[in-house]
Amino acid sequence: MLSRVRNNAVRRNFGLGQAPCISSIITTVTYPSISGLSGNSRVQQWHARRAYRSTQALEAKTPSAGQMMREAMGILQSVGAADQTPEAKPKRTRTRKARTAEEDVANQDETAEPKPTRRKKAADSAEDGEEAKVENKEPKKKRAGRPRIHIPEDASAEALKLAAKQAKREAAAAAKKRPSLKPAKISRSDEQSMLRPCVDPMQERLYDTELWSWLDYGRTSKKGLAPASVRKYDRTRVHVTSEKMVDDILEYMKPTLTRHQGCDIIDLNPGAGVWSTKLNDLLKPRTHLLLEPDAGFYEPMLEPLLARDGSKLIAKDGLVWAELLSVLTPEYLPHQKEHHYSADDVPERNDTLLVTANLGSYPKRRYASFASATAMILYQFNHAIRSGALFQKYGLVRMLLWLDDEDKAAILPRMAQRRRRVAVDAELNCESITHVAGPDYSDIDPSKRLWFSRDINIDRSSALAALQRMREAGIQTPTGRETKILREVSQNSDKVVAAGETPITYDFRHQAEYEELLKEFEKGKIALASEEYKAMIRMRIQIDSANKRFSNVHNNMVNFHRLVDEWRVANAANDDKEIASIMERYKEWEKSFIALGSTACGDWFVQRDNLHLWKQKSMHWDRRAIEPLVIQSDEFFPHVPLSLLDIQPKAAHKVLRSMGPNSDRSGDMAEVLMRSIMAYTNSSMGKVLDRLAPGASEFVYPMCKSLVDPDRGGVPFPGAAEITVRGMSAWQFEDVLEQWMKWPFRPALQDLISQLSDEYVEAEAEEGKFGGVSPEF
Repeated sequence: MLSRVRNNAVRRNFGLGQAPCISSIITTVTYPSISGLSGNSRVQQWHARRAYRSTQALEAKTPSAGQMMREAMGILQSVGAADQTPEAKPKRTRTRKARTAEEDVANQDETAEPKPTRRKKAADSAEDGEEAKVENKEPKKKRAGRPRIHIPEDASAEALKLAAKQAKREAAAAAKKRPSLKPAKISRSDEQSMLRPCVDPMQERLYDTELWSWLDYGRTSKKGLAPASVRKYDRTRVHVTSEKMVDDILEYMKPTLTRHQGCDIIDLNPGAGVWSTKLNDLLKPRTHLLLEPDAGFYEPMLEPLLARDGSKLIAKDGLVWAELLSVLTPEYLPHQKEHHYSADDVPERNDTLLVTANLGSYPKRRYASFASATAMILYQFNHAIRSGALFQKYGLVRMLLWLDDEDKAAILPRMAQRRRRVAVDAELNCESITHVAGPDYSDIDPSKRLWFSRDINIDRSSALAALQRMREAGIQTPTGRETKILREVSQNSDKVVAAGETPITYDFRHQAEYEELLKEFEKGKIALASEEYKAMIRMRIQIDSANKRFSNVHNNMVNFHRLVDEWRVANAANDDKEIASIMERYKEWEKSFIALGSTACGDWFVQRDNLHLWKQKSMHWDRRAIEPLVIQSDEFFPHVPLSLLDIQPKAAHKVLRSMGPNSDRSGDMAEVLMRSIMAYTNSSMGKVLDRLAPGASEFVYPMCKSLVDPDRGGVPFPGAAEITVRGMSAWQFEDVLEQWMKWPFRPALQDLISQLSDEYVEAEAEEGKFGGVSPEF
């Protein structure tokens, strides 16, 4: 009965692959006598705790499996308790010898004598005999760390053998523990290097203030406590301090910055003022407003800039909209004219006003549901373009923003997997978003990169296109600030493989390590039975398996593109018979595509979407006019590298600008629709429309010609190969929103808003399907 219950519970809920491991845990808990350790109650308790921890870990991964594990253990323990009746042992108590009256008197008389040490007590007890030795024995302290198995002296050889096997299994499990792909947390040694060495005078000046001393000694250390005079100021700010870096950046951007000569500058969080001073030198603005919340702390550093005409320091936080709006008035900006645009009015670019801000901080501060306060500010700046709020009421105002590199990825993704709502909104509202400068992460270990990546051939093709644009514009990258991929394509431009011509190519996590081990093995330095040889074989199997799957995906992709090209020719010739024949062949292709399996299908969608976005030049990253400059961490204080974004807004589509009570509310409807649509980035657009409203795909989808016309970025075939949400371009979203407003049976705005909360719950389960490829091999 026990065997039947155990096997049924394990095999039904955990799979045959996990059954031996879990079965051994249950057997150990239920039948401690089998392992030869039944005579030791502490070992039994330890095994029970070990099984409970394993259950907790399994339940965290799969709740239903963990619950079934608990039920199976409960049944087995209850049945096992009925079959075996452990022999009750008397509880051993620790007592002290009763002292006599003579001893009490002696203790009172000899109070001045020191108390005997532990060694003295042990020696005395040894002289008194075995009984005194047991009574005066000190209890051993419990060792920290992993509990160790204690084998009784009378244990059998079988018990010793089982205990050795168990210890060996635990050691092997610890050795096989896979490292996390998440970015590593910064250690104390790294934090100490964030302030020293100070490589320029401004860093020395900031270091002497001791405001960032907590990075040297830690938050809770008394040494890390800043002086009382500066303790009220923000100690998480990151400042631009390298004048050489700023000179290189401004020279790099000079062709596009000259149109702002003599403009008004709104400078948010200027801080130490190195960037603000250099920008003032280049543009010579008529008005330079510096909104600094810690004005009392940074005013001495800003004195050279404040001595110039038009410069004014305002002790307000420009990232608090109430304080920013109090400055956006004719009192401070007499040369700017406020506009009130209607849906029929097209906003124009305003080159007489420039906004720059430093949003960098360490550590990042979370805000509500946003990953950081910077992400929230980026979202609001982006939304202000469409609604004409904040400083965008003066026209389409250019923004130069310093921010953390991780926050940049949300608004300027480099691959389809990270293309979310913020990025699509930016493509709808902005003419260009340029990554001017930032750290180069292409040189780091692939195991420490972010989860997602795309085909290397697409990245190289994109870098080569950016290099050609730079050569046509006469722009050169300063020496020493080229990215790794720019150096590769500039030196071997004729060897760059066009995107999509070969199977998918990734930088696998263990590729470099595998190649190194292979060289050592060929030299005869690695034995066949060694751990290095086994690791090399595992890496080769993983890499070869992935490459084989990528090859199948590529062949399937080639067949799909051949069908699309044939459909394009037949449609241009209005040959209905040929189109019908192509559709029949597409159905056969669809069957072979589904037969690839979920993993290969996920690879196919990732490659198709990334390749589609690259060919359509849908993302701002693939349309960049310049390649970003490489900057180092020691050019900032603290030594945390930031990125510079150049954001140039554009007039949004009319359907997006119609907002407010005196309009058809298409802009408000589009806001809610985009929020609902982007909850399903991996799903096809037809399925998403049906989720929003029944029958929407039957009317809206056929009316959107950009979704089915290959020349406009569409897919002519229905079913599994339909275009996904993350693969759609900005003009395709505009087409969908425009046709939605023409649909007579569209839901009301309030109905969509009430439905929005349910969309995210369903999207959580949907996002796990065909999630895409990550460099985890």
